[in-house]
Amino acid sequence: MNGTLYPSLNRYFDNLTQLAHAGCMSRTRLWECLTGQKDFTRAEQKAISANIMARLMASQQYDYRDLETAMSAWKGKFDEVYRRKSA
Repeated sequence: MNGTLYPSLNRYFDNLTQLAHAGCMSRTRLWECLTGQKDFTRAEQKAISANIMARLMASQQYDYRDLETAMSAWKGKFDEVYRRKSA
């Protein structure tokens, strides 16, 4: 996922298959979104953000700020939180 528009998602998912499952989408659709060919739908953004929150809460130890960030993404700031900033 490095080199995509959403490199920070690497922190939460080991591979594209995990991220695709989290977003309830195919790997092809996911890749199109990660490379900017298409945009994530609101439902896909919410599903990915919710999955990140669940992963954090299931871990033995997590930074509460990461949970707050995922909640912010779930509430509509997905691109602001996870998308790479322009240079």
